Amino acid sequence: MGREQVALEDVRAFYRAGEDILAAALPPGTARVVASRGTGEVFEAELGDHARFEGLQAGTYCIEALGPDETSLAEQLTTIGSHAGERPVHGFATSFVPESVPVVLDWLSALRCTVVQVYDWMESYSAPLGPPSGWKDPSGREVSFDALRSLAVGIKADGAVAHAYAPIYAVDRPFAAEHPELLMYRGDGAPERLFDNIVLANPADGRWQRHFTSTYGEAADRVGFNGFHVDSYGFPRAGADGQGQHVEMRTAYESFLESFRGQRPDDLISFNQVNGVPSGLSLPGGPGFRYCEVWPPNDRWRHLEGLLDRSAGKAVFGGSGEPALGRPALRGSIACYPPVWAGAGPEARGASLRTVVLTEAIATCLGASALLYGNAAGVLCDPYYPKHEVLSPAEAETVLAWHWFALRCRDLFLEGEDTSWYEIGDENGAVSVDWGGPVRPEPVGGALFVRVVRSIDHIGVGMVDLTGSANGSWSEPTSPGRCMSARARVLLDAPGKWEAAVATLGSERGHFVPTSFIVVSHREGLAAEVEVPLVAGWSVLRLTRK
Repeated sequence: MGREQVALEDVRAFYRAGEDILAAALPPGTARVVASRGTGEVFEAELGDHARFEGLQAGTYCIEALGPDETSLAEQLTTIGSHAGERPVHGFATSFVPESVPVVLDWLSALRCTVVQVYDWMESYSAPLGPPSGWKDPSGREVSFDALRSLAVGIKADGAVAHAYAPIYAVDRPFAAEHPELLMYRGDGAPERLFDNIVLANPADGRWQRHFTSTYGEAADRVGFNGFHVDSYGFPRAGADGQGQHVEMRTAYESFLESFRGQRPDDLISFNQVNGVPSGLSLPGGPGFRYCEVWPPNDRWRHLEGLLDRSAGKAVFGGSGEPALGRPALRGSIACYPPVWAGAGPEARGASLRTVVLTEAIATCLGASALLYGNAAGVLCDPYYPKHEVLSPAEAETVLAWHWFALRCRDLFLEGEDTSWYEIGDENGAVSVDWGGPVRPEPVGGALFVRVVRSIDHIGVGMVDLTGSANGSWSEPTSPGRCMSARARVLLDAPGKWEAAVATLGSERGHFVPTSFIVVSHREGLAAEVEVPLVAGWSVLRLTRK
């Protein structure tokens, strides 16, 4: 699980596209070092004292050292892009005492994180940085300044962004009492608040914007953060300022984010659109990504796609919903807290774990990322991150197997057109999948979830077995599925010009393995027919133009 189990240790989690990657500590007998992506491209390194790749473009790569007989000697996963938020690999950290730092860093490194949300590290929401001797966070937990700084340094040393949690409008009650002019108010005249200890400031107020930027910026510079997760709570929906004027929250958030970006131009910034609120939010320019926290009524896996699209504004406004940097590589990033860990026995925990790993698999096939894992073998189950579940060593190994499989395959679902909704089940579709049970283009319980993504040179068909889920919910335990294999037929312009490969979770280390196909008749010509095994519940078929 830790660093000792990965080789090529100098390959860090994130590099900017176009920069060189060095793979050091090559195993004895290394003859070649290659970098491969889920889309099928393979790149050869130049070997010397190190293996050097020049000018790799954005993507997630498996860097592999091969012996003279092509035997794999070592491998590592790494993600590159124009900035870390272009293709975030999420993690979280929420333990800030010296003894926790090494084990937390080991787990984040094993996850190959590029963005680590450092959660609830502040002394107070309106004055986040405490004294050098340390402090207690708003919930009374001990925070060591030295441990917090070591954590940030270690995250960045591993190539990731130390992403400071920073609520956009949360203030403590003493600050609220001193600055009533900065607050938002309810229709009955009382200040907007969350629980008893958090009062809400007006994010559109320039004075609050300056206070936030000054205090959180100073804290980031002293601790070593190089990014911010700007949080919101999904409300208010009818707030007013101190003069009783309605605060339009979309405008208020956009004003705040533009002001903050102006003062922190290089930091990675995400903003939490809770359940997609407000829909169609415009993100500021600069490094960033769209982020959605998921709550009921979006309590089914099939709700995630619509939630991501509404957040970007595509379904509501018909706009592109894209940040100023151009077309985002990912559809967006989700955070959810599967409350499935109530049972204590092995069978109950197995069903809980399956829900969690399936959630990341589904997000990957939807072209999104998911924040689920972090700290020390932790998995989120509550919006207050310190209440996370701790995985057993065996459970952690299962998580890494699914997570690494997601990283190997993710680029296939990020680069191309998603044609699932007019392929699967459409009699005119160019792709069909059969296994003897229901097949759906959306992740619903009791079915095989199939996603199709196309580009000129490759076709990806992702298959996730959800037959063990009664209701297709990310908030309910899931039993093992019953789909052992599926037959895919894919219409091709000229089958002889294409080759097939299959990646199977639980087999061949999750690598894509070349496979043969037979040519069968299709109403429009000829199709490739491939039998795809499902060993652990997730497989991906890739067809690549030769």
